[in-house]
Amino acid sequence: MTPHPGRTSCFLGRLAKGMAFGILAALGACETESGRVLARAAGHELTVDQVVEMLARENTMPNQAGVVGALANLWVDYTLIAVSAREDPLFTTLDLDALLRPQFDQEIINAYLSSVLQPDTAISDQDLRVMWEADPPADSVRAQHILLFFPDQATQAQVDSVAELAAQLKSRAAAGESFEALAGQYSEDSGSAVQGGDIGFFSLGAMVPPFEEAAFSLAVGEVSDPVLSSLGLHVIKVTDRKAPTFEGARESYRDSIVFERLWKTDSIFLAGVDEEAEIEVAAEAVEVMRELANNPRAPLSGRAVRRTLVSYRGGSYSVSDALVLLNTRQADLPAQLAVAPDEVVHELLNRLGQTQVLLVRAAGAGIGLAEEHLDSLDFVTRQGLILATDELGIRGIPVAAGETADDAIARRILQILREVTAGTLNAIPMGGISLTLRREFDWDVLESAIGATVERVDDLRGFTPVAPLQPAAAPPVGAPPTGAPAAGTPPVLDSVQN
Repeated sequence: MTPHPGRTSCFLGRLAKGMAFGILAALGACETESGRVLARAAGHELTVDQVVEMLARENTMPNQAGVVGALANLWVDYTLIAVSAREDPLFTTLDLDALLRPQFDQEIINAYLSSVLQPDTAISDQDLRVMWEADPPADSVRAQHILLFFPDQATQAQVDSVAELAAQLKSRAAAGESFEALAGQYSEDSGSAVQGGDIGFFSLGAMVPPFEEAAFSLAVGEVSDPVLSSLGLHVIKVTDRKAPTFEGARESYRDSIVFERLWKTDSIFLAGVDEEAEIEVAAEAVEVMRELANNPRAPLSGRAVRRTLVSYRGGSYSVSDALVLLNTRQADLPAQLAVAPDEVVHELLNRLGQTQVLLVRAAGAGIGLAEEHLDSLDFVTRQGLILATDELGIRGIPVAAGETADDAIARRILQILREVTAGTLNAIPMGGISLTLRREFDWDVLESAIGATVERVDDLRGFTPVAPLQPAAAPPVGAPPTGAPAAGTPPVLDSVQN
């Protein structure tokens, strides 16, 4: 293999592949990138050398920019949390308003809609059977899937890398390769991956809309193109279908009819809100929103942040509001927006305008949340963070002889990353908590150093194309609980609306 440009000084390091002492010697010999910083957080630094040693020594993770970026962002999150915990072990001063506010707002809106909308949801068994016979529901299907997550704070290159892997997996499965084996190796849905991706039978209304739409359009044995949902990218294979009976599906069918009536009532009402409040998405708003999603931390001028994206009678939704959304909601929202169709981004912006109008109406109707409820959600979120940090050992890190408190934090976070790369520890993504802390502390992940890290590890391992993965295996800590997405909601809106 011809050495990659810029790798010559490290090329001989490949001779040490599989030999720990050889790898360490090669690390010392590759002076071109020696000491180069990969990430910074609250005065701490993660170097290229440190991550190269982890990946080269273990050789258990794919050497991809997405993996390196995910490790760097994981290091940032854990470092910021450890620094915060050192100053405030119970996280009593951590500002959770940006994290919890969307949930509070949605509960207020739901209460307001319940007060003004009264759809008929009482359906007798006789009427239900008449509806069933007039329009029998679709078959239930049994499916397998492979789920790929987007890395936290994903760059466009990382989004493209995940999308490319999903397309490759679809092609391999469609060509006859074992779907069970592919799901077991690649799927990041840990619950179904051990079952070969099998998620059993489900009927309409049970899954997020884009997943459901794709699954019910497939014939038995057919494999879907990659499907984007609020969870990530799915590759789906339908393995069986069966027709439901009225007796067996009575209650789930009743629920679907009730849900359909609620959804129709809400849709008609919200269309009226659009007209009455004169909600209008600016012509260039979709393009601007996508640019913000591609780099949500980019510094902007005062004039730029005041730019209107959505206008409505009595107010507007600006770039400044969008930046709060992109930097405090679920970490993969920017990555979703980067690949979502224009109409989905447009619909999101329209919903954001509706939200502002409905909150004003709710306040005018005297609808709010009880202080006890707000305090309860705040307490539960902080306790969840305490449990997660204790599980990781990054709260109350003991200081060894000769160490400073900063030394102890650096040592512990590096040890966690080593265990994650070795496969002996599951990382715990921090979700909205990490995004909140990133607003309070200085931090950075250097994109150029990610590429340098990949090149160095290639030199030490010997280059072999592998599929991108990210070191994440648990739900985010502190993410507000969400309900089922409304039928027909576009993928990005699944998680934003709720």
